[in-house]
Amino acid sequence: MSLNIRFSVAILLVLFLASGCHKQPVSNAKVGTQNKTSLAALEEFHQRGGLPNFFRKVHEGKEVKVAYIGGSITEASEGWRSLTYNWLRINYPHTPFTEINATIGGTGSGLGVFRMERDVLDKQPDLVFVEFAVNDSGQSPENLYRTMEGIVRKTWKANSSTDICFVYTVAENTFGDLLKGQYQRSAQAMEVIAEYYQIPSIHMGVEVARLSQAGKLIFTGKPEENPDKIVFTSDRTHPLSKSGHPIYASVVKKYFEKMDGAAQPGPHPLPTPYIADNWETAQMVTLPEPSSSTHWERLPEGIAIAGDFAKFMPSIYRATAPDATLHIKFKGTKLGFYDIIGPASSMLDVTVDGEKKQVQRFDQWSNYYRKGNFYLDDLSDGIHEVTVRVPGHEFDKAKILKIRKIEITDPSLYAENGWYLSNIMVLGELLSFQWE
Repeated sequence: MSLNIRFSVAILLVLFLASGCHKQPVSNAKVGTQNKTSLAALEEFHQRGGLPNFFRKVHEGKEVKVAYIGGSITEASEGWRSLTYNWLRINYPHTPFTEINATIGGTGSGLGVFRMERDVLDKQPDLVFVEFAVNDSGQSPENLYRTMEGIVRKTWKANSSTDICFVYTVAENTFGDLLKGQYQRSAQAMEVIAEYYQIPSIHMGVEVARLSQAGKLIFTGKPEENPDKIVFTSDRTHPLSKSGHPIYASVVKKYFEKMDGAAQPGPHPLPTPYIADNWETAQMVTLPEPSSSTHWERLPEGIAIAGDFAKFMPSIYRATAPDATLHIKFKGTKLGFYDIIGPASSMLDVTVDGEKKQVQRFDQWSNYYRKGNFYLDDLSDGIHEVTVRVPGHEFDKAKILKIRKIEITDPSLYAENGWYLSNIMVLGELLSFQWE
């Protein structure tokens, strides 16, 4: 072979390797897609690696901790979470169980991945149920690969023996997908990660769709108007405790019994990441205490907001004067804020690397206080400087609430224009934080 030919082959080989070296391994599942089948043939359960370590501890009679992280469907006090947890206690009476309820209504895996250490993993669970398919319905498959893979890798880095089970729920806006014989888009994306890491998954909504197709169930309605039917929900999303949630729980129970003894226990391997920029480095940062010389204070325990949110937000800080400011420097691609939204919330002036914008932390649901979060997205991977100022300006809160036909009856509740902050969230490394 001539020198020129050998040189050409070498160049082609280098180009070939370079074109493929950055790609991540793919699973057998199609990325973000699922072949449409009939509802009758749609699989609601994938055993994969099962839950062997969980069942080993169950049968040894040792204490077993079961964690649930998800949104309001799993948060429901008389829902599938409590039904399945109580079934475990009854079915395995010689095993002491402890429940870890890490659910927050209205939140998805984007917040869940940041909460994993403090709300779930620090409590050393043996099994983690992950439920975000409904609240993540608007997310792209790529975003869900990053967040769901982050949850998995965080869990197995903390303890490789912890078992994980993905569970999928459904709302009316995606119910048609199941009736057509395929998972909704968010569940399809989550299945890619479940397949790659061999995590068992259960789609609780498939049985709901089958009952609907058989004419036995109405997805959204009023029970009193449909005495001869199962009414699943009255608000298009949240299952009714008497009729909807028991269906979900029955599906989980069925496949738990199937997984008992079906696999050998052992540590879960951590392969090369499916997505190189997954969110396993996501950090929920505990903030330093502000000094008396700043325009910030930590809420004392006697204030209602501090007590109401203490479970997930043990420290809450508020601006005490107009122009209260935060200065943050970090290295990474994303900065988030874990805060409380409600009647006293306001606008924020945010400057990112010299570019200014306004963020509104008061919306049409702000007639009551609830946990919230927002992010500074689309940042290049590097060092960023961020300033957040609470100007304290008045604005028309009544107009915003009228979107939901809410009237302000006590103006004093809305007089404050401040900000209640619990933590910041960093995808990368925090370099400095300063109250002012």
